Parts: sequence; C-alpha cells; structure tokens
Amino acid sequence: MECKLKNGKTVNVREVKVSDTMKILDYMEIVNSETKNLSREPHEWNMTFVEEEIFITRVVKSENECMLTTWDDDKLISLCGFHGSNLERLKHRADLGISILKDYHGLGLGSFLMEELIKIAKKRGKKYLELSVRCDNLNAIHIYEKVGFVQEGKKKEAFYVDGKYVDLLLMARKL
Repeated sequence: MECKLKNGKTVNVREVKVSDTMKILDYMEIVNSETKNLSREPHEWNMTFVEEEIFITRVVKSENECMLTTWDDDKLISLCGFHGSNLERLKHRADLGISILKDYHGLGLGSFLMEELIKIAKKRGKKYLELSVRCDNLNAIHIYEKVGFVQEGKKKEAFYVDGKYVDLLLMARKL
C-alpha cells in the first residue's frame, strides 16, 4: 500500500519478507544510533543474519504477529509491528512497536502505520493492543493518543539512559 507523506513524497508499506533480512539488519543499526527511545543502545544490536532470518520467517508464518516495512524507493525507512502469544489466555492481546528513521519524523507516517497495524490486528482477531513509551517522548504519545490509545499506568525508572532513569508510560487500545 502507499502512504503519501506531508512533504508530498509517496512511500510504500508492505508486510515483511524474508528477503528483507539484510536491509533490516542495516536499518536497525541506523535507527538504534539515531534515537534514545528504543530499548537498546546501538552497540547492543547484535542479531546475526541467520537469527534475524529465523525471526522474520516466524513472523511471516504467524497469525499472532505482524511486521510492516516502509520503503522510500529501495531504502527501508520504518519497521513496525505487533507480537502476540499463542497461549489461549493471552491470544487476544498483542504488544506493538514502531520505529522510523529520523529524516522521516513529523511527516504523518507514524499515524498512518498505527492505523494500518490496528486494522491488521482486528483482522487477526486481536482485541487489545498495548505498548510502552518513554514519558518524555511527547510526539509518540500524541500519535498513540490520536489513534485511540489511552494511558493505563507507568513503570517508574524503567529506562536508564545517559546516566539517568526515565519512566515508561503503559498505553493500550481496545479494538
């Protein structure tokens, strides 16, 4: 599917393919070095090609998981998705995550991707999406609230970044 960005550029969004493995490895190195909002420090990204390929293969085959890739021509600019459980008691829920290269922030892509993930989650029988976000990541919080997520709680001092602790907001949306 196509997404027209606020700058007039059109990018393509599709579900991940196993053949994307190398581009994803390269993307993760870049995105982890651009932001302090993700879970790991840049040097902590250490997936091998084989490990990433196995992970993507599992996602592609799963009804409880989804990963979307966004492409500006042949450049991977965003990864997002949700991961759920096969356990009957937890099957209705999924954890959601999103990352976008810094050059593409503020162009409407985040909102578009969130709406797409919500549609896919509904089709796959999910009833509840949840995520966590740094309390000081106001742009992301705004996007999540815009698409119907509400704050459900807070994890105190959940992140340790640049020598200080940062709280995480727990947010969710019923589908």
